[in-house]
Order: sequence, then C-alpha cells, then structure tokens
Amino acid sequence: MKILLVAVNAKYIHSCPAIYSLKAYADEYKKSNSDIEIAEYTINDRYGDDLSDIIRREPDVIAFSTYIWNVDRVTKLISDIRKIRGNSLKIWVGGPESTNSPEKFLVRAEENINSNHQFETSIEKMADVCILGEGEHIFTELTDYVSNREEAENIYDIKGLALPSENGVCYTQSAPMVEMNKIPFLYKNLSLFDNRIIYYESSRGCPFNCAYCLSSIDRKVRFRNIEIVKKELQFFLDNNVRQVKFVDRTFNCNHSHAGEIWKYIGENDNGITNFHFEIEAALITDEEIKYLQTLRPGLVQMEIGIQSTNEETLRHVNRKAEIDKIEYVVKQIRQSNNINLHLDLIAGLPFEDMKIFSQSFNRVYKMRSDQFQLGFLKVLKGTEIQKKCEEFGIVSSADSPYQVLYTKWMSYAELVELEHISDMIEVFYNSRFFIRSLPVIEKLFESPFEMYKKLSDYYIKKEYHIRQPSAQKRYDIMKEFVSEQKTSDADLKNEIENYIAFDKALHFNKSRHMEHTETFMFRDGEKTYHFNYRNRNPVNGEAEYNEV
Repeated sequence: MKILLVAVNAKYIHSCPAIYSLKAYADEYKKSNSDIEIAEYTINDRYGDDLSDIIRREPDVIAFSTYIWNVDRVTKLISDIRKIRGNSLKIWVGGPESTNSPEKFLVRAEENINSNHQFETSIEKMADVCILGEGEHIFTELTDYVSNREEAENIYDIKGLALPSENGVCYTQSAPMVEMNKIPFLYKNLSLFDNRIIYYESSRGCPFNCAYCLSSIDRKVRFRNIEIVKKELQFFLDNNVRQVKFVDRTFNCNHSHAGEIWKYIGENDNGITNFHFEIEAALITDEEIKYLQTLRPGLVQMEIGIQSTNEETLRHVNRKAEIDKIEYVVKQIRQSNNINLHLDLIAGLPFEDMKIFSQSFNRVYKMRSDQFQLGFLKVLKGTEIQKKCEEFGIVSSADSPYQVLYTKWMSYAELVELEHISDMIEVFYNSRFFIRSLPVIEKLFESPFEMYKKLSDYYIKKEYHIRQPSAQKRYDIMKEFVSEQKTSDADLKNEIENYIAFDKALHFNKSRHMEHTETFMFRDGEKTYHFNYRNRNPVNGEAEYNEV
C-alpha cells in the first residue's frame, strides 16, 4: 500500500511540518507495512507539472494538507486526479481548511451542458475522508485501516473523521488531542531542507481567545517536555541550521518554558543559527528583557501581533488593551539593537474607520520595529469573527484567503488604499534600505500615515507599481518624491538627500572594492564615513561604517 502525503506551499523556502509530522508519527506507531512518501510543491509551480508528478508516483492513497493559501490549488488537483484515476485510489484531506469546511472537499456540484443543450447539475466525488483537527494519530489509524488490518475493520470506529453521506457529511466521534511528547522528531534528514526554513513546535494551543484566529478554538496549551526540546534544538545547533522558526502560537505564555529555551540557545549559541518566536509582548518581564539584551545580535528575532491600538476594537476581538506595556517592551528590546523585531497591524477590524486606523498605524510605526506588517482581516471559518460578520457589517471574499472587502466602518475603496500603503511599507520600510532617511523625510508630513499615503499616490501616478523598480532605483524614486513636497525649509530637503545617499551607501557598494569612503553634508556639518562591505550587521544588513 503506497500512501503519498502532499503539501502545496506558498514558496519554495517554506516546508510543511504537518506532513512530516504525520509521516514520522505513522512510521513510529503504525501496525501495517504501508509505504508512506512525501511530495512538496508550491502554488507557483506549473500546475500540469505537479499533477503529472502525482500521477506518475502511482499512489494508492493521496493525503493533502489544506490551508488558505493552497485550497484552490488542492481542490483543482483533487478534481483532476479523480478524472484521471477515478475511484481506484483513496483521497484524504486534513488541515485547517478541510477541518472547518469538510463539505467543500468531500463532494462538489458541477454544472454541465447535456446533449439537449440544457444545463444539468452532477455531483462530483472529491475526497473520501476529511481528518478533523490534529492528524497524527488519526492518520496512523487510517493507514492501518486501508491496509486491511483487523484492528480497524470499520472506518466509522476511527475518531476525528468527516465522511460523505447521502445527506451530505457525517462525523465520527471527536478524537483526543495528541500527546506532544509522543510525536517523533521531524528533522532526522536535514538534506531535505537545504535552503528552506525549519519550522519547530514546542507547544500547541493558545491561552488567548482572539476572535479572528483559528487558535482561539483550542485554548488548551500543551508543551513538549523541555528536555526533549533541548535535545532537538541542540541537533539544529550542531548542524548549523540557518533559521529555526517556532510555530508556537504564543511562545512566551509560560514563563518557565520560554525562559528555559531562551537560556539554552543563549548558552549554546553556535554563532550561526537564528531562532524566530511569535510572542505576546505584554507578558515579558523585566528579568526576561535583561537576559534577551545579552544575546548575540542575530540569534533571536521576535514577532509581536499588536493588531490595533484602539481599545474598543481590541475589546470586541477579545484582546487586552496593553499598548503602553507593549511600547515599553519594544523600546527596551530595541535599545540593545540585537534582536530583529517584527510588529503586526490588521486592517478591517470592527470599530476602526480610516481615522482611527491611522492612529493605530502611527502609534505602532513610531515604535520603530525592524519589520512592520500591515495585514488585512481574514474571515476564517469557525472563528468568532465569522459568526459576528452581520453584527459588524463585515463582508469578505467567498474564496480563500477570505479577505475583508468592506465593513460598517471602512469602505472597499479605503481598504484598497490601505493595500497600496501596505505595498509602500514593504518597498521602503521593510526593505531596510531607508533606515536613516525615513525619520528625516517624515518631518515633511503631519504623520507617518500621511507620508505613506502620499507616497502611495505618487507611486501609482508614476506607474511604478506596474514597472516594479529595482532596489537601487528606489533611492531615485524617493528623491523625486521628496522634491515634489512643499516646504519652507530648503536645508531640510538638502539634508534628506544626503541621508538618502548615506542609506544607499550602507547597502550598496559604489566601488569595485569591498570598502568605500564618502562625504555627506548634514545640518551639523560635513561628515565623512568609511564603509566596509565585508562586515554587515546581522540584524539589519547594513555595512559596517565608521566616521573618519
């Protein structure tokens, strides 16, 4: 029996820990001799190549992992595989998309024109089984079932399934949660992950109840034994893995667990590996901050989801309004300049019109994180926000990723405008190419939000959003943009031009050599700097520089 686990990732550098965890668990605990293989593709691949590769492997069972970024691709693959192979093979689906919308994957109605040139509806069989929730144990039981093990003679005895029925979908009993310590280590063969991000899980569940998040459905947090975690982290360190990204929903919800891990990677730092954590900043203590400030620059990066600074908005999406504490924590961490910080905002939340959102934008922007992401509300099935769409006047796209189209407080046109502003954040802020010049350019405007709004308008007017200028061309574009702004301070514009030139020198070598010297005119006088491109800052990528 040949079972093919299939993942369709957003990019090549991503991997899918879900299918590796299913295989590792089944290989450890299954009673059958089924052969389990893994196949990973991306949504950017040529579709026909992926389809033909799956068919070429001749599996008896295909199991797809489904998410908002791949659901359309996966449903198309399932449909075409059925047309090619018919019912001669089994198709299973799991993951957030199928867990919360099993009916979408089990059967599909198709309209066709019959011989009388009339439309008729036919029911197309899709997947045979939907795995609901955590899949390791369920997948293993299904593996034994299709291998005709006597221990699993009836598929309805397997817990945690959705199955097609005459009335639509039927469900078996709920499956218990998987014991974290029983999950085998996923990365014994690192050659499979060359030039890709390693995702690691030390806990499951989230203690918070954010209305827009799928993690709010399961609030029971379970932790992997800390000694097992340390052993597995040491494997990454010994093998000089470039980056390990923890997928724990709120990594620091348990101070002891988080502190042990931070201490371990600090004491065993190999000078190469970077660890990424998604944290709740309001939970961090002064003692933890003090320790984090001692870590090697580049050892740790942190992502903090602020989402909004409007108290009414936060209250209605079940988040505590602790913005003052978050500002304090971000400021303290930023002082040591050793940790890459990523802050998030969400547009389209309830009780935020354009004015209120701009206030959230300005407050978070002024925290000066290394990365600032302006994202948009996704109305995910099964979340509380989905149930309150009518109350909040939230309308979202019917197709993945179910992004908000408009709300009671914000129009479609305004959300489109924010999407263009988000693009400018990516191009000019998150690129880190304008670290020194942006704070000076902001002096020409009433607020950062106004600056990015006008920059967005300028970018579209010049059709740069179509032409996609090179990284170096962006410096010229910024100078053009600044030159069009009205100000009575002529010296400010001259200073801005010098800061733009300084930023360019920090990132792009103007000479054939790995070192370069250049003079700049600032308000406090002429200054000359020597740039060394052999040595770059591991946090922001800037060349080493010294005033001469």
